[in-house]
Amino acid sequence: MSEGPVIKIDDLHVYFFTRRGIYQALRGVNLTLNKGEVLGLAGESGSGKSTLGLAIMGLLPRNAIIPKGSIILGNGTDLVEKIRGKAPFKKDKLNLRKNELLIRNLNKHLQKIRGKRISMVFQEPMTALNPVLQIGYQIAETVLYHDAERLIRRALAREKVTREDLRNMIKILKNEGERGIYEYALKAGLNGIEEQIFAIWNREDIHEAKKEKMIIDLAKDKLGLFERIGLKLARKGMLKIPLISRLARRALIKEGYRVAKELLSSLGIPQVDSVVKMYPHELSGGMRQRVVIAIALANNPDVVILDEPTSALDVTIQAQILELIRNLRKKTNAAFLFISHDLSVLAEVSDRIAIMYAGKVMEVGRVEQIFEEPLHPYTKMLLDVIPTMEKDTLKPAKGTIPDARYPPPGCPFAPRCPFAKEDCLKFDREIAVTKDHIVSCILYENKK
Repeated sequence: MSEGPVIKIDDLHVYFFTRRGIYQALRGVNLTLNKGEVLGLAGESGSGKSTLGLAIMGLLPRNAIIPKGSIILGNGTDLVEKIRGKAPFKKDKLNLRKNELLIRNLNKHLQKIRGKRISMVFQEPMTALNPVLQIGYQIAETVLYHDAERLIRRALAREKVTREDLRNMIKILKNEGERGIYEYALKAGLNGIEEQIFAIWNREDIHEAKKEKMIIDLAKDKLGLFERIGLKLARKGMLKIPLISRLARRALIKEGYRVAKELLSSLGIPQVDSVVKMYPHELSGGMRQRVVIAIALANNPDVVILDEPTSALDVTIQAQILELIRNLRKKTNAAFLFISHDLSVLAEVSDRIAIMYAGKVMEVGRVEQIFEEPLHPYTKMLLDVIPTMEKDTLKPAKGTIPDARYPPPGCPFAPRCPFAKEDCLKFDREIAVTKDHIVSCILYENKK
C-alpha cells in the first residue's frame, strides 16, 4: 500500500474574509497522504473537509488567505508558497484587489501541476463539465494541455508499427506480461504503442480473440499526409509555430479522442465510440461522474482528490462508483484523498481515515482502528449515529459545530464533549497513541 508520502500538510491555516467577519476554515491541519493509499476524510458539514481539498488544488476565492502552513508535494514543491503570509492588509482589512492578484499568481504557478500531478473529482459532475463541449474533447484537451508529446508519440508509433510487430507483442504479452512489451517497444523505437496495447488487452467487456484482432488492427490506423508532417515537425519542438500547430492540432485532438475512449472503457462505460461524441446533458449522473473521474485520471496524476463523489447519486450508482474506485487503486499507483461526511462509505474504500472538526484534525488511524477502537469522543459520536443491524436505537448528535468566526480555545469539541474539563480549553496538540493512530484529546495525554 504505502511507499512514502506524496503530500505532506503541515500546520495549514486557511481564513476567509467576509463582511460578517473572518472565517477560520482551517486552523492548523497536519496530514500525510502516502503513495498508493486511500485516505478518507470525514466530519460534519463546516468542518473544513472541502476547503482542505480546494486548498491543495489552489482553487481559492479572492477573499482567502493562508497565514501559515505548507502543502508539500513528494518532489518538495510547496503548493502554497506563493501566497503564504503575503496577504495585503490595510488597517486590519484585506485588500481584495491585491489579494486577487496573489491568487491569480498562485493559479499561474499551479497550472502545470494541477491536472497532471494532482487532480480533483468534484461533488456535482454537471457543474464540473462544460455543457457545450463533447465528452471526448473535454478529456482530450486535458491530455493535450499537459502532455502533447504523449499524443504525438502514440500517433507516430502506430505509423511505424507493423502487423508482425503487433503479433510478436501479443505473444510476449501472453508469455512475459507487460514488462516484456515495454522492452520490445523501446528496442523497436515504438514507444507509445504499448499504452494502446494495454488499454485493449485489459478490457473486460470483450473476449481474447477480439482483443488480438483489435491490437493487430492498430497497424491499419494511419495518419493523413498533412497530419503526419505536422506531428513530425511538432516532435522536433516546432509546435509553437502557428502553421505547424494548425497542421498538428487536428491529429492531436483525434488522438486525444482515442485516449478518451480507452479511459472510458477502463471505467466500465459501454459504447464509448458514441459516448465521446455526446454532451454532458445526454448522460446519466453516474456516467457523468465516471467522465469526471476519467478527466482526473487522464494524465496519470500522483494524487486524486475525490470531494464527495457519491453524494449526488442514488445508492445503486453509488455502489458502482465505490467499486470503480476500489478497482482504480489496483490499476494505478495514485494516492486518493476521499472526502465524505459518510463514514460507512469511507469504510468501503479507505486504508486510513482522518476525522476533522472545526478546521482541525481530531483523529487519524487505520480503518479498523477508527471503527473498532475509536479514541476521540467526536469520532465515537459520529459512529453512534450510523445505523447498523445491531443497534435498536440511534443516539442523535448533540450540539452544533462552532462558529468559524469565533472558534473556542483549546479543543474545539470541548463544548459538546461529555468528558470535557477545564484543561481542555488549553489543550491543542496531537498525541501519537500508536505509530499509526493519532488523536488530539487530553484524555490520552499520559497513555502513549
